[in-house]
Amino acid sequence: MARPVKCRCICSRPQITSFFPAGGAGGQEPVTIGLDEYEVFRLLDYVHLSQQQCADKMNISRTTVTRMYESVRSKLAQALVCGRELRIAGGDVVVCEKMRPECRDEPLCCHRQDQSLSTQQEV
Repeated sequence: MARPVKCRCICSRPQITSFFPAGGAGGQEPVTIGLDEYEVFRLLDYVHLSQQQCADKMNISRTTVTRMYESVRSKLAQALVCGRELRIAGGDVVVCEKMRPECRDEPLCCHRQDQSLSTQQEV
């Protein structure tokens, strides 16, 4: 019997969820990256965390991070090389309920984005 999939904790939902190639081949199926894959890619390549730090932050194993990173890299390569639309959606994720201590210096934290939106709306 297979192990149940563990929900992946993400702290940053992307503000932009699709990318279209200029002059790309039309009519091809888009490449879809899950929110959990996006978070792994963001934490490893943008925030520059180690795979273990990424795993700890998302409440998953390091080997799962490695598998997800290989998957997202392959999908990004496919979108870039073949000129296909790239979408970010889906995945078995849970967004953290409140800002955690390890997110205090995280500029892309969903809670920080929600706070800045609230402040802008009040002005």
